[in-house]
Amino acid sequence: MKKIFLLFLFIVTLNIGNATVYGDVNGDGTVTAADVTALYDVLLNNDYTHAANADVNNDNTVTSADITAVYDVLLGNYNAAPVVYVHSDLGWSDYCIYVWKDGHDLSASWPGEHYNSTKVLDNELWYVFNMPEIYYTSTGTNWIINNNNNGRQFDLMQNFSYSNDIYIRVSADGAYTVSDTNDNGSSGGDVVTPGPPQVLNVDYTTAVSSKNRVIYEMNVGSFTSAGSFAAAQDKLGDLRKLGIDIVWLMPIYPRGGGINSPYAATNFKAVNPNYGTIATLKNFVDRAHELGMEVMLDWVPNHTATNAVWVTQHPEYYTTQNGQMVHPNNYGDVYQLNYNNAALCEAMNDCLRFWIDQAGVDGYRCDYVSSPSIPASYWASTIPMLRNYASGKTITMLAETDIVHDANNLLNVGFDYDYAWNFQSGKLARFGPNGTSASTLKSYCQSFISESQGKSFDRMTYLTNHDQNFNDGGKTLQSMYGANKYAFTTLFFTIYGMPLLYNGQEVGNDQILDYFNDTKINWNSTDAKIKNTIATLVALRHTQPALANGTTTTFLSCSSGNVLAYTKTSGNNTVLVLLNLGTSQVTATVNGIQAGDYSQWLDSSIVAGGVSQSDVTLSASSTFNLDAKGYRVFVKK
Repeated sequence: MKKIFLLFLFIVTLNIGNATVYGDVNGDGTVTAADVTALYDVLLNNDYTHAANADVNNDNTVTSADITAVYDVLLGNYNAAPVVYVHSDLGWSDYCIYVWKDGHDLSASWPGEHYNSTKVLDNELWYVFNMPEIYYTSTGTNWIINNNNNGRQFDLMQNFSYSNDIYIRVSADGAYTVSDTNDNGSSGGDVVTPGPPQVLNVDYTTAVSSKNRVIYEMNVGSFTSAGSFAAAQDKLGDLRKLGIDIVWLMPIYPRGGGINSPYAATNFKAVNPNYGTIATLKNFVDRAHELGMEVMLDWVPNHTATNAVWVTQHPEYYTTQNGQMVHPNNYGDVYQLNYNNAALCEAMNDCLRFWIDQAGVDGYRCDYVSSPSIPASYWASTIPMLRNYASGKTITMLAETDIVHDANNLLNVGFDYDYAWNFQSGKLARFGPNGTSASTLKSYCQSFISESQGKSFDRMTYLTNHDQNFNDGGKTLQSMYGANKYAFTTLFFTIYGMPLLYNGQEVGNDQILDYFNDTKINWNSTDAKIKNTIATLVALRHTQPALANGTTTTFLSCSSGNVLAYTKTSGNNTVLVLLNLGTSQVTATVNGIQAGDYSQWLDSSIVAGGVSQSDVTLSASSTFNLDAKGYRVFVKK
């Protein structure tokens, strides 16, 4: 964010002389806060009572520069800006600032200065405090941000000094950022300039370990214009070139229930005839295996369509109330299955074994496993059964729930992955398209990493999937994250967990895909920047042990409140990630880097033109130029 004076839109051109006493706008023979008020009267209130002395810096105009000139006098030529901005993240009804220095109260009374106005800066709402000159010192003060209406407060005891406009952000969990660096950072030496770009081959990489994999969610009906297994098989080479390890197929079963939901299956041992046959599904799986990829089916254990074959053949498999089959969650197109019936449990297990036998699948993404109607004991017995049944074959099990937050009863039943649901929906989506605070995002990441470590399963990270994209009215990456989608793509590939790509995301497609009607992906709708970024990130994920699930993450200090910097390490392998969440270009100094020679794999300012790498030497404290919403990734040699 560029330095913004509250007054910079109000420029008045006046042919007037300078004050007799430099800075004495009101002509009372002294320079005090009253002169600042007099200048505001000229600029904001069109009150020209003191216009004769308003051009303090003698440049023949009256602008915010004259405010700065008055403060130069008041503070002994210490150049402090007169505006403090507090971000509106908290949604408080009132904002006040209480300030003290060296144990002495600088505020007139508790709770201190009330905000003077609000201002929209870079599409974000800020509360504006035009602070009296007593607050502007070169030696530092302490702060409290207070909500006078309900007593909430955050202590920001920074021993803080002023050199430019001050921006304060406080997140709901108390994390905060205070910046007086003009949001440009401060120079810590020469800006890092990598060597000339060199060709970087990111195609056909393979994961160095099972903890470095990438998963792809495919809706067969949307993936090609034909919408068939055979047509999708012909495009598997594209996914292999990208480096996909696991292909998760959305439900491939015949649909029923009246609204054509793929999650309303009529027969768990058949395929949607629009997609092909069991034989063509097997051909798809066989080809994926030839290319080194696994195939996972979407499994829907909680319910079937209301016109499923079991409804008439095995009504005892269903939960009933007053003699009627139950619609779970009021979904009128499906009936609830009854896991208190041992015969139903065995029938479901038989279907799971069926697809291993008939199509050679490698596992299941299990839908709605947090259902209160499916006991944890079912999974605790079924998952090891499947692994023993497929002797010599890896069976991967993904739970569609955030086990850590929403389904603690599934902590140790045998799933390999769960959804990092709270991280995406509760954190990244809340940060949204307008977030710029690195400290807020850092606190989100720290919480996510902390809660994920030491679990018996890994996490699947993502920015979108079929639910995020289509449900709730439809949300594209652009509508959810705006320009943050680029930096967030780098984040979720590098911070923790197995990254997921959804239909067309790898080329930057930004459609809303109606999976009830198998909307076709427009493969011509591409974003070169995100396409090349993802191709590079998959290769990074595959080749760098430091990016495996569960490796050490270290957050580094940075001179800009908009830049998040962190390293991932495993043994002697180190990856450095820089993300500028700000809306303007920034020059930022990052401290705590492992000094040495690096290869820069990713630079947002040039990646749209193609993938490349550059050699660079970094010191422990290095200064970088980052474009707005930009990102850079380095690998230590």
